[in-house]
Amino acid sequence: MDQLDLKNIADDSNRVRRKLGLPRIFLISSCITVLLMATKYYLHLNDLEFVAQTSLHNAVISSVVFVIGFILSATIADYKESEKIPSEFASTIQDIYDDSSAIHKSYPKFSLSQLHKSLVGIAESFRAGTKRERTKLRQEIANLHHIFAEMEEGGIPPNFVVKLKQQQSQLLRSIYRVNYIQKIRFIPSAFFLAKAMVVLVIGLLLFTNIDPFYGGIYITGAISFILIYLILLIKKISLPFHEKGTTTDDVSLFLIRETIDYLNSNKPR
Repeated sequence: MDQLDLKNIADDSNRVRRKLGLPRIFLISSCITVLLMATKYYLHLNDLEFVAQTSLHNAVISSVVFVIGFILSATIADYKESEKIPSEFASTIQDIYDDSSAIHKSYPKFSLSQLHKSLVGIAESFRAGTKRERTKLRQEIANLHHIFAEMEEGGIPPNFVVKLKQQQSQLLRSIYRVNYIQKIRFIPSAFFLAKAMVVLVIGLLLFTNIDPFYGGIYITGAISFILIYLILLIKKISLPFHEKGTTTDDVSLFLIRETIDYLNSNKPR
């Protein structure tokens, strides 16, 4: 099976998942949970459940939930901040273009079409969401200096140009914040600890003799599903930006798309 076949299979599975309305995290967690429950059943049939159930099980599970909850709450804070960035970025781009259009009517000594092209490129690069495009995006924002210098040479009042440069700085701040959130995970050692604790707890449940058995296998599956889902959720929301919204949990970039449409509908003639 070549790479093209694998890609087609992945695309088909994604279409089915979207049609059913199921998050990818849910499907992955469910599949892993089914495998764990099958493993639990196999261990029971072969009398390999050598751990006796005690009150310590509750303490161990509670400690895992506490650590995961701590990491999740901190990660969600960055995720909520990430949701604000596209709106701020889109409004700043539109402000730059609207202000420049108004200035161009009185001081037509700079290329408004070139500024329009640059702003559309900046918006499209941001929406791409990849590391390569964001690196390119910083350079595109920096290149606005050439247009602002052209404005100064054309006799535009300094206060107008200063405002545009401040808006340019806002674009850079947004990009730097996106890059930081995408690259730096909240306390990586704590996240590693949480994953290790989940593995240990699931292993403990698998080898614990729980009576009645069928109630025990259900409890093992339910706890495993919740813990695995939370770990995958933390991993997903710690990288909130992806190209064109790879999953339903990605930060939506529809405002950037609407800004591109706005710029194109107001293209200078």
